Amino acid sequence: MSQAIDSEPTTPLSGRWWHYPLALAIAVVALYGGSLPNDTRSEWFRSLTRPDILPASLERLIPFIWLGLFLLGGIGLAGIWSAGQSARWKAMMMGLLLVQLLLNYGYSYTFTMLRDIASAFWIAVALAGVTACIVGLASLARVWLTAVCFLPYLVWVAFASYVTYRLAQLNG
Repeated sequence: MSQAIDSEPTTPLSGRWWHYPLALAIAVVALYGGSLPNDTRSEWFRSLTRPDILPASLERLIPFIWLGLFLLGGIGLAGIWSAGQSARWKAMMMGLLLVQLLLNYGYSYTFTMLRDIASAFWIAVALAGVTACIVGLASLARVWLTAVCFLPYLVWVAFASYVTYRLAQLNG
């Protein structure tokens, strides 16, 4: 009886049961994102004038860079799950990760399918802002694994925002 009184009240996010469906949902969304339509092989995309800061050698590495960033993101996600933080904090961080993922896919779709480079730039800026929040909030909570894993993502998205801005200038 005293155990029930002393125990923390249960909420939908207080147990660990929700980790598994959430992990499955994130994996499905991430895998689906790789199959989202994009137009990077089109004549339009290939004909874009590239800024000097984006040499062809770096552009060829972009899929591998994203693979590394998503792997680090998975490790950062594990840092959130294993953190000694409240269920509310974990839910907030998961929400930020979902927004980040949606913005990431929205950027690719807007840039390559809608061919709207200016709008893609603003999506990239929002993506950088959300990623900065993830790094900042993880740092404030001393969840260093998450903060460190998302720092390269933040640097890359800031760089991508600048490249997208320059692409809009050069091709607008």
